[in-house]
Amino acid sequence: MQGRVRLVLFDVFDTLCTPRLPVHEQYAAEARKFGLHVSPERVRAGFRPAFKEMNATHPLYGKHSTPPLTPESWWTGLIVKCMAHAGASETELARIGDKLGESIMRRFESLEGYCDFPETLDVLRGLRALGVPTSVVSNSDPRIFLTLDALEIEPLITCGPTLSWDVEAAKPDRRIYEAACKACGVDPGPGVIMVGDELEADYRGSLAAGLEGRLVRRDGEWSDGAVRHGVEDLDGVHVISSLSDVLREVKRRNA
Repeated sequence: MQGRVRLVLFDVFDTLCTPRLPVHEQYAAEARKFGLHVSPERVRAGFRPAFKEMNATHPLYGKHSTPPLTPESWWTGLIVKCMAHAGASETELARIGDKLGESIMRRFESLEGYCDFPETLDVLRGLRALGVPTSVVSNSDPRIFLTLDALEIEPLITCGPTLSWDVEAAKPDRRIYEAACKACGVDPGPGVIMVGDELEADYRGSLAAGLEGRLVRRDGEWSDGAVRHGVEDLDGVHVISSLSDVLREVKRRNA
């Protein structure tokens, strides 16, 4: 028999919220505002190598680089590299790179870039009403606070977010899950549920840390980042189709 739910942790992107349009389309749209015409398809192809380059040269968003980078500088560097991979010239990027980086970041810190899933806020309110603590665990930097606030998520979670930037360990590393539990004043173990959309980082990572995992698989694809490549082996995986499934489970187990 399952015991009471003591804490619910959530991934953020493609779990609580999703891009309003595919990320590469939004990048290309912002570029056009500055007279830079790159195809969304080439932006999409350029994002992954740009991310790998920045992460290899400046891991952890440049926190320990010499000199240290701000998250804003790190993302501007990634955006410039992405546009270079997409075909933008050095001359163009020297002229607009900083302004374009700022414009794209502002977009994704607002309702213009992201939207909540239909059930997100109601589920968070429902868990709060039941007295069950909630928080988020994200492989991200502090800029995520702006997004969470714009989406009205931040005021509804009861414990501060746990970020890879602060912990200096990223999902699926058990240390980030242990840090999240500690921040919420709850011991890791059964009764702590981690909800996310990534099979390795969110689901298997949380199981390895001794938590209960719930893998979100909604009907259809909600964003470019949520596309699943190949056939997933979900045998034995606890799959849910909506965050509402978590609220129903908590009501049942904590009745």
